[in-house]
Amino acid sequence: MFFGKTARILLVRPKYRTGLTRFGSIRTEPLELEYLAAAVRASGHDYRIWDGQLDGSLSRLCRTYQPDLVALTGYYPARDQMLAYARAVRVLQPEAAVLVGGVHAELQQEDFQRPEVDLIVHSGGVLTFQKILTRERADWQNLAGISWQDEQGQWRKNAPAEFDPSALPHPDRSFFHAHKQGFSWLYHGPVALVKTAFGCPYNCSFCSCRLLNNGTYQVREVEDVVKEMKGIDCSLIWLIDDTFLLDRQRLHDFAAELMRQNLERQFIIYGRADFISQHPDILPLLQKMGVIEVIVGLEAVDDNDLQGFNKQVNAEQNRRCVRLLQQHHIGCVGLFIMGQQATAADFRRLDRWIKDVQLSMYTISVFSPFPGTAEYPALAKQLLSTDCQKWDLLHVVLPPLHLSRPGFMSRIWWLHSKLLWRNRTLRRHLLLSFFKFWKTQ
Repeated sequence: MFFGKTARILLVRPKYRTGLTRFGSIRTEPLELEYLAAAVRASGHDYRIWDGQLDGSLSRLCRTYQPDLVALTGYYPARDQMLAYARAVRVLQPEAAVLVGGVHAELQQEDFQRPEVDLIVHSGGVLTFQKILTRERADWQNLAGISWQDEQGQWRKNAPAEFDPSALPHPDRSFFHAHKQGFSWLYHGPVALVKTAFGCPYNCSFCSCRLLNNGTYQVREVEDVVKEMKGIDCSLIWLIDDTFLLDRQRLHDFAAELMRQNLERQFIIYGRADFISQHPDILPLLQKMGVIEVIVGLEAVDDNDLQGFNKQVNAEQNRRCVRLLQQHHIGCVGLFIMGQQATAADFRRLDRWIKDVQLSMYTISVFSPFPGTAEYPALAKQLLSTDCQKWDLLHVVLPPLHLSRPGFMSRIWWLHSKLLWRNRTLRRHLLLSFFKFWKTQ
C-alpha cells in the first residue's frame, strides 16, 4: 500500500480570479477533485479537498493536515499558482509527494517539470491516479501516463496510459453536498456537474479539447451516467461534455434511461449549431428531458470566419439554431470569438446579428493560442505577454491587426455591456452578486 500506511491525500484546485468568478457568479464544483477523492476512498486512504473558490488558507490546512501527497490540478491560467502551491508544500511538508495533473498538464507537461514537482500525470487521469495510490513511491516510475524525475533530476516521460470510461468510479460528492449553495452558473444554481464523454471528435482550430484524452473521443454508458445522477442531491445538472449533442440514438437512449430510472432533473448542455439546425425534431425531446439551456459555440457570424476556425458550420446554421431553440423555449447561450484580425466593422456586424436574432445571452472571447495546441508555435513570437493569468479569454495576448489594443478591448466590453441591457435577469443577478461581493470586502 502507498507509504505502507493509511496516507493523507490533499486534493487542490487553485483560486481563479478572472471575470465573473471574482464576484461569485460562476462557481463550479471541483468535479476533477471529486473523481480523485473517489479513488482515494476506494484505496483506503484519507483525503481533504481544498477548493480555492471557497476555502481559506492552503498553507494553514497543509500545516494542520500534514499530507503525505498533494495533488494539484488546473487550467493554463492557474499554472503559476499551481507551481507556487507546490513550492509552499515543499517548505511546509518536505516529505510530501507533489503530483500535478489536469488539462494543462496533459497539453504542456513541460511547464511543470520543476524541482518542486515529483510526478506529472499526462494521461489516464483518475485511472492513473488510482494506480499511483496502490504503489510504493519507488515503483511509480514504471507507471504509464506519468512523467517523473530520475536521480540526476532529469525528467522522464512514460508511455501514454490507456483510458477506459467504464472503469471510472462515480465522483465522491461529499464536498459538493456540503457546499451546494456555493456552486452556480450565472443566475442558475445550485448546479452540479456531470461528464458523460471525454475528448471531442471535431477539429476546431482554436480549441484544445480536441487534443485531450490522447486525441480520442470516448463515451460512458448511458445507464451508468443516469445511475450517477440519481445520487446527486441537486435538481439542476450541467452536462459538461464538450458537446453533448452528437449521436441521435444515444440522445434517445439517454431520455429513455431517465424515464426508466424515474429521474427528473433539469439540464444545461453544450451543443453544436449544425446538429441542432439539421435535427429540429430532437428539440421536443430535449424539452421532455428537462433541458433548459444549450450553450452553443457559434464563434462567428460570417462564413469566411467560420471556415478559418475549421468549425464545419455555416452562418445560416448558426442563425437557424438560435431560432429553433427560441421556438422551443430553450435558452441559448451563444459563444463568440474575436481574433486579432477583427475590425471595427466586424464588431458592428456581430452586434447587428445579435440584435437581429434576439440573442439574449452570449459571451465574446478574445482569441488566445494555448500552449500545447498546433497554433501556438506559429503565434508565440507575437505574444504581448507571457503572464498565464491573461489567458482567461478576456485579455489581448496577440496584437490586434486593425485596431489598437484599447480599441479592441473597449469593443469587447461594449458588446458585453449591451448584454446587460438585453438581459434583465442577468443584469439583476450581476448587480446583486456585486453588492454581496462588496459587502464582504
